[in-house]
Amino acid sequence: METTIDCAGFCRDCGREHCLPAGPAVRFAQELMEAMGRAGSIGLGVACDPRLNLEYLFGPARGQMFGVLVSLDGSGNERVLKAFSGQYNGVWEVPGWVPPIVDPAEFERTTRDDEPRIRSLTARIEGLPSADPSRRHLLVERRELSRDLMRRVFDLYRLTNFRGQTRSLAESFLGGGMPTGTGECCAPKLLHHAATQGLVPLGLAEFYVGRENRSATRRHGQFFAPCEPKCRPILGFLLCGLDGAAKEGT
Repeated sequence: METTIDCAGFCRDCGREHCLPAGPAVRFAQELMEAMGRAGSIGLGVACDPRLNLEYLFGPARGQMFGVLVSLDGSGNERVLKAFSGQYNGVWEVPGWVPPIVDPAEFERTTRDDEPRIRSLTARIEGLPSADPSRRHLLVERRELSRDLMRRVFDLYRLTNFRGQTRSLAESFLGGGMPTGTGECCAPKLLHHAATQGLVPLGLAEFYVGRENRSATRRHGQFFAPCEPKCRPILGFLLCGLDGAAKEGT
């Protein structure tokens, strides 16, 4: 397993990069991939919701990232956590999988009014000629509404690391211009959950399941590092304190 797929990020507090290897989690990730294939679902015998069928990933929706974190609990017992990126076919929470960092109810309350307005503006914009002054006005209105909504969504996320620190996405993110979906990928979900549960991570591996993505950068069954634009800028904070936690757990 190449070291380039390790989970890593620069920590501004420590002034150095923190890293978690993929190797210890690869076997568990492969076993999860095989179990999902046999079941034809991510429900894995716990949930029978048809929305969880694996066919969803091989259609127009294309594929999705999945992650596995192997860790130790306070008694030294091995614990294996699994997560999927974002929502799965509109489903936030699935039994046996790590929950999202954000409260789904809060997220829905925050977005339920503005998302329909944004879709309505988009429909109006697409129906106007490119030179129409009204179109330019609507584009500005949609951009401002989208930015405000994104800011309020980001404010819902609170990340916890292995030093026991909890910060907002804006406080944790290294750099500027947070992309949409920051905080919803597998690695942040797994690390945040492990930190809040007192677990000590040993390894984290992510893999892709489903139809190849539009940019042809993700292919079914392949392993990948946590993404550059959304994950690396917050992984330094999330991994901070892991060295100390690992020493205490040994």
